[in-house]
Amino acid sequence: MLKKFIGLLFAFLLMGCNNLSIPNPMESFQESDKMTTSVDSENEVIGIGSSKIGSSGTLVANGKASREAKDRLKSKILSEEDIIFKSFLVSADPYTKKILSSALPDLMDYTATQLVQKSVEKDNWTENNKVYVVYSISKNEILAESQNIFIQYIDDINSKFQLIKEGVTQTQ
Repeated sequence: MLKKFIGLLFAFLLMGCNNLSIPNPMESFQESDKMTTSVDSENEVIGIGSSKIGSSGTLVANGKASREAKDRLKSKILSEEDIIFKSFLVSADPYTKKILSSALPDLMDYTATQLVQKSVEKDNWTENNKVYVVYSISKNEILAESQNIFIQYIDDINSKFQLIKEGVTQTQ
């Protein structure tokens, strides 16, 4: 029980440290200021994308900026999920960890893809011949979806093991 508590405490401390943000030198002061007014950085994970407005106009630039924002958001979601999914294994024995650890990258990628689809465009603006787009997702939504996907995976494994067990007992 103590190991489980310490493991969960460690996971939550790491999640808290993940809230620290390192400023991106590519962003101007105006971009940072604009973005901070549209998102709740304590409770949301965000991705910002930009694209220069070319001869195709703002429609194409907005699409490119949205794609970049979603790609960045997915990357940040994966970082959050890494901590979350590993915390699910804290109380597991080494054998179970070995079995489940190999599936974690696929589960995390699947979950992140699902979450990006649920993300919300928080803001967009045009400045200095560039389009900027901000997408976000709630940290609570990341945790809930991660738990849901992990439980579904465990249930699937259990049902497969149950079928194997039934097959073995029928051969006796």
